[in-house]
Amino acid sequence: MDSANAAASAGITAPSRAGSSRRAMQIFAAILIVAAALYSFHLGKDALGASEAYSAWAASKPGVAAIVRTPVMDDPGKQVFYYAVLHYYTRIFGLSEVALRSMSATLAVVSLLLIFALGRQMFDAETGVAAAAIWAFNPLAIVFAQTARMYPMFIAISLAHLLTLIRVRSRPSTARAIGCGVLGAAMPYTHMAGLLIVGAEAAMLLRDFTRGRRDPMVWLAMAIALGLFLPYVPVAARQSHDLMYGHSLDYLGPAYNYSLTDKVAALAIAAGFGLWLIFGRAVEKDRDEPLRWLVTWAAIPTLAFVIGSIVLHPMFNPRYLSPGIAATSILVAGGIGAWSIKWRNLLAAGFALLCLILSPFARAKPQPWRELARQVAAGGPAEPVFFESGFVSNGRTANEPSAGFPFGYYSVVFNYYFRGPNPRVAVPGYDPQSARATIESRVSAAGGGWLASWKDGDSVRSELPDAKNFKIVETHREPDLGIYRITPAPR
Repeated sequence: MDSANAAASAGITAPSRAGSSRRAMQIFAAILIVAAALYSFHLGKDALGASEAYSAWAASKPGVAAIVRTPVMDDPGKQVFYYAVLHYYTRIFGLSEVALRSMSATLAVVSLLLIFALGRQMFDAETGVAAAAIWAFNPLAIVFAQTARMYPMFIAISLAHLLTLIRVRSRPSTARAIGCGVLGAAMPYTHMAGLLIVGAEAAMLLRDFTRGRRDPMVWLAMAIALGLFLPYVPVAARQSHDLMYGHSLDYLGPAYNYSLTDKVAALAIAAGFGLWLIFGRAVEKDRDEPLRWLVTWAAIPTLAFVIGSIVLHPMFNPRYLSPGIAATSILVAGGIGAWSIKWRNLLAAGFALLCLILSPFARAKPQPWRELARQVAAGGPAEPVFFESGFVSNGRTANEPSAGFPFGYYSVVFNYYFRGPNPRVAVPGYDPQSARATIESRVSAAGGGWLASWKDGDSVRSELPDAKNFKIVETHREPDLGIYRITPAPR
């Protein structure tokens, strides 16, 4: 006896599928409203971070051509599509902190809509609601939504591309294939990790091909995506070279010293897992294999970054995997739902509630730039502010010549908050002796100055002036940032 007959025999009206779907839509609408309010809360309270200031700097350029022409050394990780959209967005809404971050908050809400749509497309509406609840209040989702960087756009475009690809796969049409291809090209234009997502999708389409599912429309979509990205390949190649070699001093750090045996073993494990994903025996009853698709979509980019970090150079950062992390909410909801719908709903609601309780503690530490601007203004217009040029090194001593950030990494965020006439002086972060000589000379002439350094306390000492002749006060310290007030010592 099925559930409907059992309910009828007991004199109970079983909920219809339409009623269940309506209830799911109502719950999702409530999640969406609460999430939108949370994402929009206090968008302008904290000062911009350094990376956010680069978004404002790029958006303020006169046009898209100027954004594209930005030297790689000035902004080696620039993502053209995000900056271009932000440029036109801020022409309407301005360059305030709220305006800059509101685009991220809007895209975060769009991502929730896409997660729900994907969950419903691949499973059912209830799975879509559970997946949205899991992601909506995740601390990572909140941080992305309130930060003026490309990650909410990267997540939204990637999820939209996956949704259109799934639809092209199930209901092929030329129009859908073209739309899917355009979204596929937009991914790497927003973040280079999008190429890995395209690779993961191609791997699953290869699985379809070997299993007799050979619709040309999905391959047309892939061809359009790669074809539209081809004009940007020379720029991407220059960026990749700079990120791999110039950025060896970046926050990801110098190469690991893994043995050849370890590297070969890591490659073998990754290759074995990849081959299983593509050619392994099906374990799902659903011919579309939604769980395998989601695992592949999230796992292959992750594997690529992990293996690349072992074999070549550190390159793993969770932010680069943000679309896969967001899609994992669908994987979790779908996987648990296949086992128990009751437990899926309970765990999704419990996780969302826990995240909401912890959300006040997930806020990043406020940046000090407004206060620094006030202090510099109070010190007088002649006092210089020093910034280290070269690629940032996460506190490690950078002793190799580097042309990166020639005006100093932190100068962009400082200039966002300070418009006074004080000289901004770039000192070579990779040459502490030269930096010290410049700081001592300029501070002696002006009677005071400031240093904003990305080095840790031990590394920065070699470029700070002699304590016998100068008074040095550390006014702010956090990871990757120290601010120092420097004045000649009283005689």
